[in-house]
Amino acid sequence: MKFILTYIAALCGFMSISVVTSGQSFISLSSGISRDINNTKPFYHIPVSLQWKPFPKSSNPFLIEVDYDIPFKNNSLVNAYTSNPSLPQQVSLQENIRSYLFTVSAGLRIYLFSIDANNKFYFDFLLGFCNQKFKVDYVNYDNANYEVLNPDVDSNNSGFVLSTSVVYNLNHDFQIMLHAQTPLLIDREKYPVSYKFAAPLQLTFGYNFYYNKSK
Repeated sequence: MKFILTYIAALCGFMSISVVTSGQSFISLSSGISRDINNTKPFYHIPVSLQWKPFPKSSNPFLIEVDYDIPFKNNSLVNAYTSNPSLPQQVSLQENIRSYLFTVSAGLRIYLFSIDANNKFYFDFLLGFCNQKFKVDYVNYDNANYEVLNPDVDSNNSGFVLSTSVVYNLNHDFQIMLHAQTPLLIDREKYPVSYKFAAPLQLTFGYNFYYNKSK
């Protein structure tokens, strides 16, 4: 809760001093590649990011962002054991873990500097609510005869996250964004698993659709 209160205070401070130098509302759609930076064996995703600046006035930096991260399989080998003397005592299994992330955020887009009139840099500062689902399966697991000690299990958790982005608007219409998000700001479930909450670092490329130009 202390993280959230600190963020809200910072948000109010930035709201009073920062502007975006665009007199238009826009919707931006982008995608790229994402790498988790919170796990030793990182999760990888294809992120799809939708951003919306609903208010056309340049003095209003409010921004809404929706992110969905499509997972790649995270593969590793684990051992399974049996007490049946007619079978090999130990076998190796492939463990697959997929992490699904869905985040809705709101915050500010802050103008940094321009190369020229059509090439500008911005900084996004967002508070979000994120759902993280982890799906675990073992390939060819004979669980009638073998047992994986302390197996990983599925989990489904939601909580607040913080995120920041550096955004480059190229020729006004195209966008390149480096986006970093914290893990969930909640305690880990008590059941021990080998993975932690994901913290995606995304590099995305997209296009801006402008409308409602302010005068």
